[in-house]
Amino acid sequence: MSNNSNNGSNSTLLVQMTKEELIRDFEQVVRKVVNQMQVEQQALKNEKLTYTRDETAEILNVSLTTLHNWNKQGVFKPSAKVGKKVYYSKNDIQAKLKIN
Repeated sequence: MSNNSNNGSNSTLLVQMTKEELIRDFEQVVRKVVNQMQVEQQALKNEKLTYTRDETAEILNVSLTTLHNWNKQGVFKPSAKVGKKVYYSKNDIQAKLKIN
């Protein structure tokens, strides 16, 4: 009785390669994985949780005056204030975008 199966589920493919070829292929795979990890890490760093008045006005496509008026009217308020600077949360901005 033979253990060889032609259905593909237990097929084994043997490839001959030199040690140098194996190392080269392995290094290429590792390089790709590291590059992908770096791209993902950079994307996480670039993802902000708060935005300045200028950034928020640009994202919402409104003037700073409109943003100021919304704040005074209680329509759209900043989520944080540090000294004289105000910051809007990413979630608040996204919610405002959905409303408009």
